This record gives sequence, C-alpha cells and structure tokens, in this order.
Amino acid sequence: MMSRAQRGPVANWWWTVDKFLLTAALLLLTGGFLLSLSASPSVTARLDIEDTFYFVKRHAIFLLPAIGVLIATSFLSVRQVRRASLVLLIGSIVVLALLPFIGYTAKGATRWLAIGGFQVQPSEFLKPGFVIISAWLFSQSTQRADIPVNLLAICLFAICATLLVIQPDIGQTVLIALVWSALFF
Repeated sequence: MMSRAQRGPVANWWWTVDKFLLTAALLLLTGGFLLSLSASPSVTARLDIEDTFYFVKRHAIFLLPAIGVLIATSFLSVRQVRRASLVLLIGSIVVLALLPFIGYTAKGATRWLAIGGFQVQPSEFLKPGFVIISAWLFSQSTQRADIPVNLLAICLFAICATLLVIQPDIGQTVLIALVWSALFF
C-alpha cells in the first residue's frame, strides 16, 4: 500500500482518483467480457465461424488497451482532459465530414472507416469529446458573459447531429441529443 507521504505521480494518482468510479468502470468492463464469453459460441455457430471463442478473443484484444487508456486518462488534469477532448472532437468532426466519401458502407449506412484491417466508427470517438466540450461550454456561460457560449454549444450540437444524420446514424444522434439536453437543462 502507498503512504500519503509519498509524492510520486502514481501515489498522487492513487490518493486523488475516484476509487468508486474506477471500480465501477472496471466491473463494467469485466461484465462486458463475461457477456461476450457467454454469447460468443452461439453467435459464431450462427455465422459459421470455426473458432467458438472468436468474439471473446477480439474482445480481450481490445479490452487491454481500453483499460490502459482508462488508467492513462485518469492521470490527466482537468485542463489536459479538456484539451484532449477538443482535439478528439475536432478530429472526429473532420472524419465524420469525410466519411461519406471515404467510409465503408454496410446495410445502407456509411458509418465505418476501414483502417489497417479494422473498421472504426468515428462517432464513438465523437461522443466523449462532444460531452466534455459541451459541458465545459455550458459551465463557461455563467463565468463568461462576454462570449455567447450557449450559442456555441447549440452550433456544436447542430454540426454533430447533422453529420450523424447524414450517415444515417439516428441512434447516435438521439443519444447525443439526450446528453446535450441533460447538460443544457
């Protein structure tokens, strides 16, 4: 166990991290892994995939970097999180705008980007950046009366919703609309 007298980055992280939230996130990741473990055999049988645990292995491959990203981002300060979210949001908006031209179309929707043998859904990267930047904009409305930050938040929502509807991805659009509305009210 670490002493409160220690002042290294890991010790500071341990004493400042929200342990309940970290535990809840790790339990959700574990639960998702267990659900993929129970669902994989029936899905692989239906899809005629010989490896019974194909989806479990894929889940495990992505689970380890996800835990690494979770821990790494918990080391960031609030300012660093805001900056990283802004970069993530701008990058996601650019990729979503290019998606109709360079994206992978499946079942009438162009939601995926093929990168090195993987298909990536840019809207998944849009969500965390959108939520953090929208929350920051709304918090600035009480501190910065000289800047129309609520109007900026409305424009940001309109841009993101439009790009999602173009794909079409109505589920993600409804999700960001609900989150944005909750933040607004």
